[in-house]
Amino acid sequence: MAAALLVGAVAAQTPADGADQKRRLIEQKIRLLEMLINSPAAKGAPYGREAESATLLEKGRTSIDDARKALADGRFDEAAKLLDEALKSASSASRRMSAGEGGLSESAQRKSLQDLGEQVEMYRTSLGELATDPEKGAAARALLGRIDALRAESVQLATGGRLGDANRKLADAYKLAVEEMSRLRAGQEVVLSLKFDTPADEYAYEKKRFASNEIMVDMMIAEGRAEGDKRRLVDGFVDNGRRLGSQADTQASSGQYPEAVKLMEQASAQLIRALQAMGVPVF
Repeated sequence: MAAALLVGAVAAQTPADGADQKRRLIEQKIRLLEMLINSPAAKGAPYGREAESATLLEKGRTSIDDARKALADGRFDEAAKLLDEALKSASSASRRMSAGEGGLSESAQRKSLQDLGEQVEMYRTSLGELATDPEKGAAARALLGRIDALRAESVQLATGGRLGDANRKLADAYKLAVEEMSRLRAGQEVVLSLKFDTPADEYAYEKKRFASNEIMVDMMIAEGRAEGDKRRLVDGFVDNGRRLGSQADTQASSGQYPEAVKLMEQASAQLIRALQAMGVPVF
């Protein structure tokens, strides 16, 4: 519904005369389309029960590239037409996934819940340590309460079979933990002591951390924190992160886990820079 309202808002604008006004309207439509096709649900579409959503989103990605080329050549009307059609397709796919017609399969949604839950638990452990601090203990305990309330809602939703809503609620808990924990830790050195039985276990953890940061980046983009030139900066960090993550997977597949861990840590660092660029105080 929100996507449909956004599309309607863009479509309702009356294009002003002049190349600059046309260019700005086209760029606005591109940003909206990117927000729709880069959402966490859209990324999971290829694994969903309904292939049509994935096809619609892929059409949107292709249209963005074609529209940018048309825009660069000054073919404003052609660019606008491409984006109007792509926005309709992407909005339709978004509504389908929100309604549960496509989107992530049940197994993928449960895997997402598990991974997010592990990340939230890491923050809860640190908050538990901070809860005894004379200055920040009260704030840490209050934050723990808010996080646990969201976790409890997520569990209740998952128990009722509403896995998509459960994931969104747990993602809210993760976002809250990241932002508020960072504020509480401001000015302090943060050290997380982790022990792994095997190098493969350590790599699996780093891969989950990367996936959680991806979710966080998508949430911030959807909230409009990467508008204008900032979006280009954020996209650059995200592209670098995914490139490094792909290299890490290659190393891990050949059993070179120490090298893979280092690369995945670098990949996560790129996503953290993307979040920081959007004003998220991630440590």
